[in-house]
Amino acid sequence: MKKGLAIIILISLALVASSCIPSNGGIIVLGANDHEGVLGGVVKNVGTIDVTSLMGITILATPTVEELLNAALEVEEIDSDTKKSIENILDLLPVLEDWLAEIPTETLQAIDVIMGNITELHTVGAATDALQSLINSHEYDDHDYLLEALEFGIELLEAGEDTIYNPAWSPYQAEPFLSFNASQLMKADLEGGIAGAVGAALAGAAAAEYVIGIGGVVAGVDSSIADLISQLPGYW
Repeated sequence: MKKGLAIIILISLALVASSCIPSNGGIIVLGANDHEGVLGGVVKNVGTIDVTSLMGITILATPTVEELLNAALEVEEIDSDTKKSIENILDLLPVLEDWLAEIPTETLQAIDVIMGNITELHTVGAATDALQSLINSHEYDDHDYLLEALEFGIELLEAGEDTIYNPAWSPYQAEPFLSFNASQLMKADLEGGIAGAVGAALAGAAAAEYVIGIGGVVAGVDSSIADLISQLPGYW
């Protein structure tokens, strides 16, 4: 192997590895349960998450995803494992747009069609059945990583079936969630998770055995927290 080519390969491998090394050290590994834990932790503790004063700066407008997640880190009731997941997600959110930019137009269009098939479905069981049917149809076999992303989407939905996607979940029975649409949240999560999984894999953002979960969780949390914020106008 030529010396120049070897150097390029080594630099490329270093960049891939560093993309999933959090600022506090270690290697990031994220999965569907991390997503459910983060979103569930935020929902359960939304009443004690203070976004009005971060780093001494008063927020006068609706918080961003990053601001809400950073504020969640200050809540004592959120456990340390969930806070670790939040920290890992915050480390990777700045590169999410770069991952999504890797997705070819035809794959983005395929994801739009898939989500169109999910639009009228309101339960986890119906949505997972629809996703599995699409996988079994082999209609999307030619789209790199899309089948793996759909499989991750099923994991994402199943992880939150009894909590964040369940309109009867106890936190949804009190303010500010009385009119909250859990089905809408489910679809926001799913669309973000599928796209993020594909984009991260195409970008080579982590080792193959981790990248689908990492991309799916980061993008899923980004989409779901954004949806949560949009469904609670004026609360913050």
